[in-house]
Amino acid sequence: MYQSLYRKWRPRTFSDMVGQDSIVKTLKNQVATGHIAHAYLFCGTRGTGKTSAARILAMAINCENPSSGDPCLECDSCDTILRDASIDIFEMDAASNSRVEEIRDMLEKVNYPPQQAKYKVYIIDEVHMLSNAAFNALLKTLEEPPSYMVFILATTEPQKLPATILSRCQRFDFGRISEEDIISRLKIALDNNSYEEEALELIAMAAEGSMRDAWSLMDMCLEPGKELLEENVRTIIGSVSSEFLFEFFNAIISKDMNACLKLIDKLMFAGKETQVFLNNFSRYIRELISLALAPIEGKADSMRLSMQEQAKKTSVARLILLLEECMKTEASSKWSSSSRGNLEAFALRACLSAHTDDDVIALKARIDELEKSISAIKAGNIEQSLSYESDTKKDEASVPDTVIEHEVVDNAVYVNDAKDDAIKAENNIAPETIKGKEKAEVVNIANVEQTSDAITAAKEELQPKIEKKVEKPSASADENIIEEITGDITPKDAWNNMLKRAQKELTSSFGIIQQGKYGGFSDGKFTLLYEKGKEAYLAFMNEDARKNSVEKLLSEEMKKSVTFEAKLISYKPSVKAIEQAKNDISLLSSLVGRENIIVKDE
Repeated sequence: MYQSLYRKWRPRTFSDMVGQDSIVKTLKNQVATGHIAHAYLFCGTRGTGKTSAARILAMAINCENPSSGDPCLECDSCDTILRDASIDIFEMDAASNSRVEEIRDMLEKVNYPPQQAKYKVYIIDEVHMLSNAAFNALLKTLEEPPSYMVFILATTEPQKLPATILSRCQRFDFGRISEEDIISRLKIALDNNSYEEEALELIAMAAEGSMRDAWSLMDMCLEPGKELLEENVRTIIGSVSSEFLFEFFNAIISKDMNACLKLIDKLMFAGKETQVFLNNFSRYIRELISLALAPIEGKADSMRLSMQEQAKKTSVARLILLLEECMKTEASSKWSSSSRGNLEAFALRACLSAHTDDDVIALKARIDELEKSISAIKAGNIEQSLSYESDTKKDEASVPDTVIEHEVVDNAVYVNDAKDDAIKAENNIAPETIKGKEKAEVVNIANVEQTSDAITAAKEELQPKIEKKVEKPSASADENIIEEITGDITPKDAWNNMLKRAQKELTSSFGIIQQGKYGGFSDGKFTLLYEKGKEAYLAFMNEDARKNSVEKLLSEEMKKSVTFEAKLISYKPSVKAIEQAKNDISLLSSLVGRENIIVKDE
């Protein structure tokens, strides 16, 4: 009859155990010195060696010729225990024997001394499954057992044990076994079989720290007389290749939703499980985070180097967000009626980076992305500029009119004089009422290097001239915000009151109104201004139904009939403003050089 690998290669001595060095050392010392405790508690996840260690300990303390704490495996006591023929070693599964009656039957035999061995050993596996009454029955015997009695309790959930039980045991926590230790142990069974190192790595990764799971997986993949291949292992465990994960992650950081959906379609067509894929992908992201925090030094395989380059393309904060989303999707897929839909939704969310604004990590991720873009701009990788900088090869004293038109901008100051409960909006809150005045324009000069005292003095002398106000030419009413003071309420107050009401009464239009700027009130008409490129908003607000709704609210606030219209902003600097700016720039250029002057829009 065929024997499973995990049974065939189960450790029979402490030295055969892998990944639990500190525990093995302590237990071997106790056996060698004869300081045997009356109760042990072995905790840890599945397949980490708890039951094996309990059996080895039972054999070692009864061995006639122990060697450095290990059982000899040759004496009569060891041979009897190995054949499961010892009447002094009792092993019980608490999952199927959890009732108090079964524990009482077991404890009645405690009073009988061992017949063949030095110690009578009771191994209770999955002890957390015992009922409260069973724990109470065990408590007294566990506290004061006979000198020949040793209890070894094993559990995967120590938090479920009563504190009274925990305090009476020596506790040993078995950690997950590392992939390196699992691979080294698996190789013992492959002496007569050829194998690919990647296949063993894949098995160790899928085992997730469980030696028993690793043996079971290899049992499925291993065929006598044939090579253990990575491709076969991937097929059996339903895993995907590193190249596929690399391609999928590339599609996400490139925000290519179409590519993501095609890859998912390919995944489903290959018969892969979404949960297995999400588990693989979360592990892949963890490796990227590791590479981002601790880059590879020295030689490495091409895949690892490619992953390191991939990690550089995004921020650690975004990787953390993707990891969290991936794990949440993996958990929810267990209960989802459409696991594929769940996976597709995750991929689309990841492409869109759809995170709430109050998520601190999400904000950090966006900031990191912006910092990467700024660094790229500084390095010259992206051609983007928020300010106009003149070409130094051109005539320094001559600035074309078209440039001045771009550089001299309307700089009206907007304030909000509405009450505290008014709608706070940056752009469309009415400006301070201007009566019989035109808006001022300011030319701002920045980034003039202070290379000498002469330059500093020149700046101080010229600053008042540069910042002086220039008049804007008279133009049509839509280019100048004119306020008519009428009645007890100003048009500005009426506009702000309308905004408050529109948020509740005109919900479909309020967001579009917010995109514009208040344009003033003249000849019984309120004006809302939109910048070039927002013509769609203009047409939306000028439709009869929406226009009439806004006019109704404004008329009620003004207590008289008024009209409303949305228009495009049209800024045309005056000839006088252009000439003044040219003169100021020319004068400053002659002192400090045109290359040291940047004229910014505001």
